[in-house]
Amino acid sequence: MENGSERECIVCKKRIKSFVMFFAVFIFIVSYSATVVSAEESGCVSCHTSMKKLLQITRDIEASKPKVEKPAESKGEG
Repeated sequence: MENGSERECIVCKKRIKSFVMFFAVFIFIVSYSATVVSAEESGCVSCHTSMKKLLQITRDIEASKPKVEKPAESKGEG
């Protein structure tokens, strides 16, 4: 009868291994899909996926910054 219990043990181990693999794949898919959904809802994706839009926004930000005048260099030591 030991042969039958050994077979049951092997089958049980295979089922546990299959369940663990399924669970790992399930968790990966769920976490990946949540990341994709949150990225799609973000406004950042629309700008940062287009180089043209990203360059234009960067230029607009630089243009909106106040101009800082450099002080005139003084003559003298140091």
